[in-house]
Amino acid sequence: MGRGKPFQCEITVSTGVEEKLFKKHNIEVWEIEEVIYDDSYAFSITYRDCYFIYGRAFSGRYLLALVRILSSEEVSKLGIRPGTNVLKIITARDMNTRQRKTYDKKRGVKG
Repeated sequence: MGRGKPFQCEITVSTGVEEKLFKKHNIEVWEIEEVIYDDSYAFSITYRDCYFIYGRAFSGRYLLALVRILSSEEVSKLGIRPGTNVLKIITARDMNTRQRKTYDKKRGVKG
């Protein structure tokens, strides 16, 4: 994962997480998908077996998403074609000021 988006994937999220994202953070799953699929400046930082993805939705909203790449066994259980990369959304929220500065610095915007 990173600049240039060479990583092709499917995205999954549990109903409970999707509801929490909307109720607590007013975030729709499609906004996270925009960050992952469409923001050419989005980048990720590894944290244990997960990734923090920094990016912006088309609305201009700065989002930080925590995702995990599912194992082949987990992908199989979902009924998705074997060999497909699947990201599971764990949570997401708006970036704080420090995180926005990090994102802007990586994309070459001076603050």
